[in-house]
Amino acid sequence: WRHRFEQNRDRLRAIYDERFCRMWEMYLTGSEIAFRRNGCMVFQMQLAKKVDSLPITRDYMLDWERQYRAAADRAAVAAADS
Repeated sequence: WRHRFEQNRDRLRAIYDERFCRMWEMYLTGSEIAFRRNGCMVFQMQLAKKVDSLPITRDYMLDWERQYRAAADRAAVAAADS
C-alpha cells in the first residue's frame, strides 16, 4: 500500500494537500512496521443505530465480495480474449 501511495503521491497531493500526504505516509509506514513485526491486530466493527439494521453475521459481506471477484474475473477473461 505504501509503495502505491508513493507512486501516486504527486497526484494525491494535488487532490488533497501536503499535510494529508504526510499523515498517510506516517500511517502506512507504521502499519507496515507493525505487520512485519507481528505487532498489529485488525478488528472490524459494524456500528448501527438499530440492532436489526444489519445482519447478525457478516456473511453478506463475503457474498458481495465473491460476486465482485467473479465479475472482475469475467472482465479480465473477456479483455484477454479480445
